[in-house]
Amino acid sequence: MLDADPLPESADVPGISLAAVLQRTRFVGCDDIVALRFTADATACRRGDVFVAQTTRSGDGHELVARALARGAAAVVAERMVPTGGVPLCIVPDSGWAFARLAHACAGDPSRRLRLVAVTGTSGKTTTTWLTAAVLAEAGLRVGVLSDLGCLDADGTLPEAADLDRPEVLAGWLRRLAASGCSHAVVEVSSEMLARHCCAGVVAETVVVTNLATAHLDLHGTTAAYHGIKRRILESLAPDGCLVFNPDDRRTRRLAELHHGPRVAAGLRPGAEVGAVPVERSLHGQTVLLTAGSHAAAVSLAVPTAAFARDAVLAAAVGLTHRVPLERIARGLEAAGGVPGRLERIDRGQRAAVFVDQPTSGHALAATLASLRRLTPGRLILVAEQRLVAAVDPSPRFAVRAARWCDETLVVPATVLEEDARGESLSAYARLDRLLSRAGPGDCVLVLGRAPAGGGIPGDPGDPAEASLSMLVDGWLQLAHPATWGRNRAA
Repeated sequence: MLDADPLPESADVPGISLAAVLQRTRFVGCDDIVALRFTADATACRRGDVFVAQTTRSGDGHELVARALARGAAAVVAERMVPTGGVPLCIVPDSGWAFARLAHACAGDPSRRLRLVAVTGTSGKTTTTWLTAAVLAEAGLRVGVLSDLGCLDADGTLPEAADLDRPEVLAGWLRRLAASGCSHAVVEVSSEMLARHCCAGVVAETVVVTNLATAHLDLHGTTAAYHGIKRRILESLAPDGCLVFNPDDRRTRRLAELHHGPRVAAGLRPGAEVGAVPVERSLHGQTVLLTAGSHAAAVSLAVPTAAFARDAVLAAAVGLTHRVPLERIARGLEAAGGVPGRLERIDRGQRAAVFVDQPTSGHALAATLASLRRLTPGRLILVAEQRLVAAVDPSPRFAVRAARWCDETLVVPATVLEEDARGESLSAYARLDRLLSRAGPGDCVLVLGRAPAGGGIPGDPGDPAEASLSMLVDGWLQLAHPATWGRNRAA
């Protein structure tokens, strides 16, 4: 069951009329129900709560109604008739949608006090979200960000972790952004959030769709079901809201045809309304010419991949819909640099280019490998944490992707970081040592794992619980290429 917190005492509204908020309701034993607090967890139900019975992957909440009533539930929301012993019952078509809608209503529908930008897609969501925030902030706007890398309000300096897959958490953070003085919010919306109807009742001024491929079938079953869930993002778009989409992707073009309001096509291929013409691209970065109609502006991007350029173009399109001048958009993209937790460079003075990435899908990994292959004149070497490979791409597909683009691939077991590592782990470390030692000019090493924290002491593993493959590689590079302050390295 979804562990839902009841409505806080500091809520913006004294009570919510279910008849006014929920769609196609049918009441049994009453004409309406006013919710002061609600929950989907029967074991956490308190006297006076409205219990919302949901059917989820972990169980059927309709079977727990009696438990919720025994704990004092004052009313029940369900998808079918259930015994309530005379307690008021509200029947709805989808109790998951109802729960999410109640979460936002009880928070005071904070999205309606913000100019909200919702970003979704198979890959590129996080990067597009943070680049969009950088563009809007460069224009002097007070921008809040909600993403899987963390959440930031108008007063924050470091992103805070939050489980945005829970509708009540998303609603709470939107209320926090509005209360902190944010005028704009950029929200990354995953397929899991859409599957849970987290955006029920959210009103977005702009929706961005990066692309639509095949991913997360373990959660959604089939590609058709996954794409159907992604289409739910259009339900959050205001009637006069703008859809920013990537026309380079045919599935995204089809999705865009479902929206009959304003649309902006932003991509890398000719014909896009907002585009980017490559000027120079190498493993050290890229320079592109942003174009919008008859206007153009050069921008230097820290990350060299085509996917990053596409995400920058989508962010630029959002900026233009908010009337940010193209030159200021370019400054915002340059100031953003890279996005922590995504493709980042590790530079310790080594001859080869070394990047660390933490892709969230096989599609994202394939896009990164394809771009790096085109930019790498020498060998492309892939080093990956075993646990990340298992989470992102099943073994057969990972092996196919790696063989297609990489000259050498090494999958490292998690035990390689343990002090008493032996056997397979020591062999993996020995091979990693050889790969890094032989990587020279023109070669590129891509490390799949959590990015290392900035700085660090050479050879210091830090907290073992926080150790990662990228930290191991970073430490190796620091030891192999010590700083040479005030003297010529060649000497």
